[in-house]
Amino acid sequence: MRLVALLTTAILIAGCGPVSVNTSDAAAADAGAAEQTAGQAEVEAQARPEVEVETFARELYSQMFEDGLAPLDEANSGLWTPQAWADIEAAWARDPGAISADPLCFCQDPTGMEAGDITARFIGDDTAEAAVVLSPAGEPATVTLRLKKVDGAWLIDDVLDPNGGSFRQALADGQA
Repeated sequence: MRLVALLTTAILIAGCGPVSVNTSDAAAADAGAAEQTAGQAEVEAQARPEVEVETFARELYSQMFEDGLAPLDEANSGLWTPQAWADIEAAWARDPGAISADPLCFCQDPTGMEAGDITARFIGDDTAEAAVVLSPAGEPATVTLRLKKVDGAWLIDDVLDPNGGSFRQALADGQA
């Protein structure tokens, strides 16, 4: 929510330029150019629908790394699509220790990790991917969230490890 508030404020500020009292031709031309630039920035921000997906991913990882969010805690099942959560529960029903690592970082403990660049792309009208560069000890690794929009909210449908392996497929194969 903090990032959403910051983005909203930035967009509103971009549209509100300073008012110029000087009426000279040069000042008027400068003011017109400033208004056009501010207007273009606002249009560009609105024209990038990926921002919503990027914001979802950034907030998710921020809550995980800074606030201790546990994505596999039953209280957080609402982060997942119903199908993905059903797969998680089915894996636990087969073997309570079936999931050996956190699927959002493919790690045991995310302490000290950070999310770097996030790149979003749409796959369909209500599906998207967010590639998130994580900085664990050693080399940065990219984890890809496969997201679906359900009832107006982005939810995690699958997570691809740095090698492209699917978390849900690993659950189905008993290798999560």
